[in-house]
Amino acid sequence: LRLEFFGDTLEGLRLFDPASQRSRADLAEAVLLPVAPGLYTGEHGAAAKAWWRKLKTTGEMGPAEEQALLESAERADGQVWPGLFWPNAVGLEAHLPPDAVWILASATDLRARLEEHVFAWREFLRREQESTGRRWPVQFLLRPEESARQAFRDKRQLVFEDLTLGRDREGAELSERGLNAFADLFWKPEDQRRPWTALTTALRDWSRSRRQTVLSFRSERSRRKFLTLAAQEELALSTEYSPDARGLFALVSPLKKGFDLSWAGLLVLAEDLLQPEPAAETRRVSRDKPFEGLERYEDLLEGDLLVHRDYGLARFGGLHRFSVGEAANNDYLLLFFDKDDRLYLPVDRLNLVQRYKGPEGVVPSLDKLGGARWRSTTERARKAVEQIAAELVEMYAFRRVAKGFRYGPPAELYWEFETTFGFEETPDQARAVQDVFADMERPEPMDRLVCGDVGFGKTEVALRAAFRAVLEGRQVALLCPTTVLAEQHYQTFLKRMESFPVRVAMLSRFVSKERQKAVVAATARGEVDILIGTHRLLSQDVAFPRLGLLILDEEQRFGVKHKEKLKHFRKNIDVLTLTATPIPRTLQLSLSGLRGLSVIETPPPERKAVDTALIERDDAFLRRVLEQELARGGQIFWVYNRVQGLERVVEYVKSLAPQARVGMAHGQMSEKGLEEAMHGFWHGELDILVTTAIIESGLDFPNANTLVVDQAQMFGLGQLYQLRGRVGRSERQAFAFFIVPSVEALPEQSRRRLRIILDMDYLGAGFKVALEDLRLRGAGNILGESQSGQIGRVGLDLFLEMLEEEVRRLRGESRRQVTDPELTFVFAAHIPGDYMQDSRERLGYYKALSSANTENALKDLEAELRDRFGPLPEALENFLAVLHLKRTLSRLQVIRAELTPTRAVLSFGPDTDAVKPQDLVNWVSARPGQARLLPPGKLEVRLSETGRITENMAALNRELDGLLGRAAGPATEATS
Repeated sequence: LRLEFFGDTLEGLRLFDPASQRSRADLAEAVLLPVAPGLYTGEHGAAAKAWWRKLKTTGEMGPAEEQALLESAERADGQVWPGLFWPNAVGLEAHLPPDAVWILASATDLRARLEEHVFAWREFLRREQESTGRRWPVQFLLRPEESARQAFRDKRQLVFEDLTLGRDREGAELSERGLNAFADLFWKPEDQRRPWTALTTALRDWSRSRRQTVLSFRSERSRRKFLTLAAQEELALSTEYSPDARGLFALVSPLKKGFDLSWAGLLVLAEDLLQPEPAAETRRVSRDKPFEGLERYEDLLEGDLLVHRDYGLARFGGLHRFSVGEAANNDYLLLFFDKDDRLYLPVDRLNLVQRYKGPEGVVPSLDKLGGARWRSTTERARKAVEQIAAELVEMYAFRRVAKGFRYGPPAELYWEFETTFGFEETPDQARAVQDVFADMERPEPMDRLVCGDVGFGKTEVALRAAFRAVLEGRQVALLCPTTVLAEQHYQTFLKRMESFPVRVAMLSRFVSKERQKAVVAATARGEVDILIGTHRLLSQDVAFPRLGLLILDEEQRFGVKHKEKLKHFRKNIDVLTLTATPIPRTLQLSLSGLRGLSVIETPPPERKAVDTALIERDDAFLRRVLEQELARGGQIFWVYNRVQGLERVVEYVKSLAPQARVGMAHGQMSEKGLEEAMHGFWHGELDILVTTAIIESGLDFPNANTLVVDQAQMFGLGQLYQLRGRVGRSERQAFAFFIVPSVEALPEQSRRRLRIILDMDYLGAGFKVALEDLRLRGAGNILGESQSGQIGRVGLDLFLEMLEEEVRRLRGESRRQVTDPELTFVFAAHIPGDYMQDSRERLGYYKALSSANTENALKDLEAELRDRFGPLPEALENFLAVLHLKRTLSRLQVIRAELTPTRAVLSFGPDTDAVKPQDLVNWVSARPGQARLLPPGKLEVRLSETGRITENMAALNRELDGLLGRAAGPATEATS
């Protein structure tokens, strides 16, 4: 709830969104409960004195306590001693009816908070007695602990948990994340001609699989509209709800989203998820605000590493306010460099500062302020960038003119092959195939990246591209990061190609030396159409006489040396890269136009989200988990990520499921042992595979539908997400159980990681999870060895920024030269502390405002400030006016500006070309007495003596914008 005051008068009440902090609705009234335990008056003070006298006669209190309590009673200080002022107080439960439902936000947290609360107050009483000699009865502060626990122990409860133990999960799914999947299921752009078809199909399916499906509408009118359309599809819905009846129901209620009680067979969906209203489209568009993606710095802590573009690596020293010379008090960011050198950076220049992001575990040394090391570091990075960008642009230019193999229309045999795909393509999958085929039919070689969540059909895209290549007489190489994944792809390709004249072979350590020699020889003779393998394919002895397509699976998992070799393939053959790893948007921009990008985000229609649970180790529960999966004929992955101790885990699993056939797999096994374990599991000879994270990437075991991750708190977020993708590859419901020793003992970082993976359990979540470690790893490797070492020296963001600039330059993209002018101003221009009290929040807004690179982004942030914090104070209005002006000064290539309320002196760089000299002279001549040129290369503009600072800055901005437009008209009134 947001309250807006004018002085002591309440002028407005608004509800706001906690995530965006933007207002959602105005309210006429609101009821606020008191924040104190009770409302105290002098009468309560008198009652406290009477009780104190009683305690005094019993000897429970002495003179020291007497004086303190008398003073407390005079102040009616009941918040300190509630038990003294309310001797007959009762607990909350006494005010509620016996059958009341208690809603507990988190039973685990409540118990922990209760224990912390009791401990803290007992410690307070102990310290009070040690320091003052006063001995207070504990009942003054607390009700008996057992009484507090008993208050809700035997009551009816509705419990909400953010981390839920698997055995306690018989409850309702109330979060929005799962429900959005329903909307995505039947509102697709290609379905808009008959939008009801997908929905009615889904409703019929739900009516068969669920006991009740309830559709909720905001009004009777919208319900009638829906029922009319449903009748055309011969879909019957009841308008009267009965808890005992099966079927579909259409009701009117204020429900906004819905919920899925899968255990009770009840699905409730609200109108927002059913109707293709503009609001739904607005919700999607709202994620693309101009300033979204600007890095906010609210969570920046003192001591964190920052990179200053001009001076290098420093530590953050906080936000400070002071005046310099004649200037008013304004805010500065303190940066500590090597040897305790300090730089106070004006907040309007925070665009020069970025968080340091480098390789994990690397702690770089600070740079010396103004020292030569940073210049040489950036120079080396720039040379690496130039080399990478040149290679990229050269490859792009080469491919534009290279005479690659141009494919004709698909042959009849291809269409026959396509029909052997046992599923219907998802829209994204079909679009990716079209993109790939369009590239193959162009004269220049293809270089396309297909990003898709695990199991969303990237392999099918590769299969179709490979088949087309083979039909045109070209060879195909499929490169995988692991032997197990190579074996998996080999089996998949063999099965799909078995009815067609296509020869598929494999090279990996699973293949004997003799067989490898034969495959290499056959490939060199052109007798192998599709060769699948690990980096063994990059060996000198492997030669392809007519290689036409190279498919790379999870390219970011290859070593940098292998990547260097891969670059040579990209010049004259088609390259198709598959990945489930998100890549940084900045890198996508760098590669924009250089590589094609297709994203598969829609899940296969029959796929179900993996049912994910967090559990504490409980042998009885785990035994039931294993027995249930084995009873339905399924297989189980049990993942433990340390080779040492893996045999002990195998024995533990055997004790839980003695009837099961248990195997073991890890990367340090002999080739034969690993091959036997994997093949045994693949062919159903093993029921449970105890393994390390070797199964993390790309593998497909459709009969494995239960995953148990032992010591889940030891895994990274990316690993957990990839591991969960190993199950649920068929139509069966799959389960993932993450074992932790104790939920309450988990460190905060582990809790956050597990909370994210539990929240992101809907299909297609891969591109929603912020996998910083994967993004960094992908960016650090995707371009090769020359980049790898430089990221650790200058940080990821600056490196990618330099790369983007260089690519644009080499491609000849016209981009007007701009500067980052240094501004000095004598007036107050900052975010006042009484307007925004939290200094870290102010820092976050300073970063967002200074980095806003469009006028719309700046205006949107201004609107957000007004909405969140109220009318802008004068100092903040001045700061925003200065930022608007700075954008124009930057385009004018001004390097320095001195601003006063009535005067501006602008200094141009020696190489400025934004304005022709004659245009500048004409502009000044048209403003006699107001503008004049000063040596060397300066322009002075006088502003209104009576205008407000914001008005003068805006007027100056308009005048200079006119100068940029070569307009030499008369002076405007605002600056006269």
